[in-house]
Amino acid sequence: MESFEPEVTEKNFQEIPPRKGKPEIRPWISLLVASSSIFLMTLDLGLTAVSLPEIRADFDASKKQIINWGATSYLVAMTSLLLLFGRLADRYGRRKLFLIGLSITTMAVSLAAFTPNPEVFLIARTFQGAGVAILVPTALAMVLGDIPQRHQGAAVGLWGSIGATAGVLGPISSGTLIEIFGWRATFALLAILGVLALVAGIRVLNESYLPEAPENLDLMSVLSGIISIGSVTLILLQGNDWGWFSKKIIFLFFLGLLVTCIFFISCKRSRNPLLDLELFNNHKYRQATIAAGIHQVAFFAFFFSSPILLSEIWGWSPIKTGFTVAPAMVLAVLVQTPFGILADRFGYRKLILYGGFVPSLGFAWWLIFVDPEPNYLSAFLPGLLVVSLGSAMVGITTTGVALTVVDTQKLGIANAMHQVSRRLGTTMGVALAVGLSSGSNESEIFENIKALWWIVALMYAIGSLFVWKSDVE
Repeated sequence: MESFEPEVTEKNFQEIPPRKGKPEIRPWISLLVASSSIFLMTLDLGLTAVSLPEIRADFDASKKQIINWGATSYLVAMTSLLLLFGRLADRYGRRKLFLIGLSITTMAVSLAAFTPNPEVFLIARTFQGAGVAILVPTALAMVLGDIPQRHQGAAVGLWGSIGATAGVLGPISSGTLIEIFGWRATFALLAILGVLALVAGIRVLNESYLPEAPENLDLMSVLSGIISIGSVTLILLQGNDWGWFSKKIIFLFFLGLLVTCIFFISCKRSRNPLLDLELFNNHKYRQATIAAGIHQVAFFAFFFSSPILLSEIWGWSPIKTGFTVAPAMVLAVLVQTPFGILADRFGYRKLILYGGFVPSLGFAWWLIFVDPEPNYLSAFLPGLLVVSLGSAMVGITTTGVALTVVDTQKLGIANAMHQVSRRLGTTMGVALAVGLSSGSNESEIFENIKALWWIVALMYAIGSLFVWKSDVE
């Protein structure tokens, strides 16, 4: 059985000596500062989702499509650049890349706050996506190695709780800011928080990197990797609007297929590839990463289809809908850290298995009791809480498995690949929710949503079985 303890030697890993401070406290302070990345990213999702209608209304109606492309370009840039920046972080320093990413993100949201036209907004969102692509693979990898292994589950759980907190605050704070100051205030808030995180990061964070990592990456693997992931992301984002069998989607499909083949061939043959394929020889990492992607599909399909039920079938307002799904995020905030502690004590395996089947109970409840007539307290809420509980059990623990079974010096690229799986799963889940929750009338929409619940329940179970079949503990 493989050991969870990564082999780290003076030869293959270098860490800058930490600044003076209580050794048992400082890693947790660094974790809180690094967690600003997931807080800002999740908060941005909530703020932007509520702000987009106001942004469209503020500019010429003929340029609404440019505003919509702002959201698309953000996701494409973020997902397609994750591997590149994860690799660069391992070579040039995770702290250095983290601070650069935070700076780019802060400048981008500042530009969005003062944007004079939709074209500048599109540019700002694209650069923001690139900045987040630097933050995502570097932040947790930068600090996790400083935390004792017996507490790493709790650390990952705390990380998830901070992200879930932003998920609760995003929709609520955006509505208030827009009502009082307008939509530009939402991006101004992100800019202020970004500056505070940047100052704290400069003062608190320690540097770590791999001195022997290659300086010159294989150009073919870099270009093909970016195009491959970008093509898949764009297909998932635009498939419903363009049509899944439209010429654009078919072209992107074959382009993505071709460059994906080129990417893996380049990574296999090159001495300095973008992605170290040896990562996938670690079956614990491989299965946890696949499971995380599947669970992300399931979670976001459920999360985005629920408001469709509440608004289009039950006829509730956006504000009422937002508050009625908020208990799911509040529960996630409360349980993520305790689940991390339980993982440290009893292992990840049982949490992931039970977490995969618990949501099935929630979906079964919905299939039995939820109908086209509004019934929140006795029909919708119990199922929502059960699904949220199971989602919290698997959501962050799969990341915990993936990042505790790889060598410390490879944490940057390992986390980057893991996050690519999660981000593609997120995009696929949204596409699945939008595609299957449509219909010509309320009855058809409701039946399609019920069919989606069956699919999502099955995906949760399949994702957990990937880890259960391994010897992950």
